[in-house]
Amino acid sequence: MSETVDVSQQCAFPSAIDVTAVLDRLEIQFLDVHERRVIVIFAGAILNLECQEGELTALERAEITVYDLPVNSGSTSESEYDTAMELIDDFVDQLHTTSQSM
Repeated sequence: MSETVDVSQQCAFPSAIDVTAVLDRLEIQFLDVHERRVIVIFAGAILNLECQEGELTALERAEITVYDLPVNSGSTSESEYDTAMELIDDFVDQLHTTSQSM
């Protein structure tokens, strides 16, 4: 397991998305904590997604926190902060892109 990090980023989606349906479609493992929070395993990292507006089935704004980076992230960034931010950006891009195609 990698060292624990705690990097967060706020994100907003142009229209509400069903995060659980998108994660299922992407075959990304996740654990519903409650209707406004989910723990996600993405690219070997552990992410916490908390709804700021809406619920998991109609998410508009969220805060995503990286709890744990993957052991071999493959990132060219020199700092854990930059690696975590790249990971969040990749995750949000996949959520957005996949939700648009549903």
